[in-house]
Amino acid sequence: MTGRVPGRAMTLAYVCDGCDAPVGIRLEAGSVSAGCPSCGRAAALAPDPAALTARRVDRCQRCGYDRLYVQKDFNRKIGLAVFVVAALLSVPTWGLSLVAATIIDFALYSILGDVTLCYACGAQHRGFGKNPAHGAFDLHIAEQTDRRTRTA
Repeated sequence: MTGRVPGRAMTLAYVCDGCDAPVGIRLEAGSVSAGCPSCGRAAALAPDPAALTARRVDRCQRCGYDRLYVQKDFNRKIGLAVFVVAALLSVPTWGLSLVAATIIDFALYSILGDVTLCYACGAQHRGFGKNPAHGAFDLHIAEQTDRRTRTA
């Protein structure tokens, strides 16, 4: 699936640098900044017109960094909740709830699309086709791009 993602808007989601509130915007040609709905702080964007036209992201549309990874576009808290409920119900259902949760998980994995994330700023790119140059999360790359200062 390296082609277009028809009917899905190209969006960018990130965390505001000022107040840590989630910000979600629709990417369009000519977008150079976006404001946080909570604190109003403007964040500079680095949209690539070629990526928007081709619907294929090569660089982060927020910070311009070229190290990205792909994962399934599914809320982890919901996935964990499904398996917690299945585990709690496993005794009275003789383990069938765990089988049902596994089937639900496999079905969602097959149906749901992918989201491309930036190692540097964590921005989430949705609505773009999958770029084969971007693989799954790699801890080594994440540690190389981690910009936080660390204490000993």
